[in-house]
Amino acid sequence: MKRLFKYFFLLSAVVVIFSSCGKNNNTGKMIPSDALFVARVDIKSIESKLPLDEIKQSVWFKQSIADPSVPEWRKKILENPSASGIDLDDGLTFFVTVNSGQNYIVAEGKIKNEKDFEQFNKNFDSSQTIQKEGGINLLGLKDKSILGWNDNYFAYVTSAPENSYKDFKWNDTTNLQPVNPVNNSAGLSAFCKSLFSLKSDSSLAGNDKFNALLKENGDIHAWQNNEALVKSSSSMSMLSMLKLDAFTKDNIITYTVNFENGKIAIDQNAYMSKELSDVLRKYEGPINMDMIKNIPSQNVIGLLAFNFKPEGIKELIKLTGADGLVNTYAQQMGFSLDDISKATNGDFLLAFSDLKIPKTSVNKNDSSEDNSEYDNFKPEFNYIFSVGIGDKASFQKIINVLKKTGSQMGADSLVNKYVMNDKTFAFGSSVDFANQYLAGKSNNKYDFSGDFSGHPFGFFLDIHKILSEFSDFKSIDSSDRAMLNQSLNTWNNIICDGGDFKNNAFKFHTEINLVNKDTNSLKQLNNYFNEIYQLNKAEKDENTARLDSLLVPPPTDTVKVK
Repeated sequence: MKRLFKYFFLLSAVVVIFSSCGKNNNTGKMIPSDALFVARVDIKSIESKLPLDEIKQSVWFKQSIADPSVPEWRKKILENPSASGIDLDDGLTFFVTVNSGQNYIVAEGKIKNEKDFEQFNKNFDSSQTIQKEGGINLLGLKDKSILGWNDNYFAYVTSAPENSYKDFKWNDTTNLQPVNPVNNSAGLSAFCKSLFSLKSDSSLAGNDKFNALLKENGDIHAWQNNEALVKSSSSMSMLSMLKLDAFTKDNIITYTVNFENGKIAIDQNAYMSKELSDVLRKYEGPINMDMIKNIPSQNVIGLLAFNFKPEGIKELIKLTGADGLVNTYAQQMGFSLDDISKATNGDFLLAFSDLKIPKTSVNKNDSSEDNSEYDNFKPEFNYIFSVGIGDKASFQKIINVLKKTGSQMGADSLVNKYVMNDKTFAFGSSVDFANQYLAGKSNNKYDFSGDFSGHPFGFFLDIHKILSEFSDFKSIDSSDRAMLNQSLNTWNNIICDGGDFKNNAFKFHTEINLVNKDTNSLKQLNNYFNEIYQLNKAEKDENTARLDSLLVPPPTDTVKVK
């Protein structure tokens, strides 16, 4: 993968900063239908939110232009990316796929000026010559990558063969390179050429879900084929004994990302097989908001809440064909699948609150052996795990099994920290905290409560509160403190809700919220990473200067002794 990042560094910068996306069938015609992951970036929209002139003011950009070691042609492309010959108004697509056991990473787009495009790519490796095969121009590039193009479109292809390092000599520390690296140039060329002749039923051009994704208004569109991912993973072969088709068939997740004022908004569609979708739809329900308001703290830092009837768990097990085996094992433990399906009403909650970080600790640069204060450092927080009770007798059977198992594992003190009544089970950081929750007298309201109401799923993480606990941490040096302050001024929280079924997909919406609500999130991210870059560089320069001072020899006494 290292060679990929080396080669595509410049091209990625062009994509992220300058290009735009055409939302039509042409986007998918050179992408295999079983591609594992696809990302399409509408940088025309992104550039309207983060203009090139603002990027040029970044320290990293100025230093790249001023760096004498950077070739002039790269500086030219950074200053004027259209000089690459790429049609930036048509956009660029990245995808990952597997073909004949090889992993391929590809970048595709449209050509605007073939002469400029050819010269741009010859700069990578001037020793290579262009080969023409069947109307496709092929140019070998450094690090075992290849470029193919015709009159309109291009494709950069690189591969990462799984067996290229199988003969690696770990005992040879002088040259950490593969002994027999795989030469896959022929395979790269064949695969690259095949992309230009994909039939419609073998590409994503005719895929309704993919085309629906591209029609959504967004700065970035992403496609994740979980069925193909599972099939391509050798580590999943052991699961072939189970009937997992219902879980993996037609399992596609799409993402649409928008950079808005004060937040990054992500809309997600989860497509599944009809068999699996029917079960999930039948047994999901809205979150019980009483479980959230009963949390005995206003300082919640993280929360996960959802509703899924346990009858659905039984149906999901049946889809695997393992219900008989599971039921036999459960009966040996003292309960049955029917007990599982009746035990709860589907309400689940996990919440963390009241985070406290000890404000004293040794400095991270302290070389003394007595680090007991640091070794004893432990964050303090409260947590609650709650389940709504359906049939109390069935629920008690499961509790008894958990207590027995916990006793056998020597975890009696842990499993006995729960409390329950006729309607709710609560397991907390302490029995007192769990009892406060069970009493239901808190009636707390949170900013995210309105987002969760009426949905089957909700997630919340307060990044700002977590970072704030480190603000007075004595072991943080000045450089880390400056980075922490920059993060505190940038990041707020993450809120995700959804699970509703619409248009044949389960819908989710995520917002990564920033502190500044008035400025576009893309501009804020540009400023944030620019500041972090400067802080890192300053720290590196300071460490280099300190090291140089230690290496300077002491002055020599030049006075002659008579």
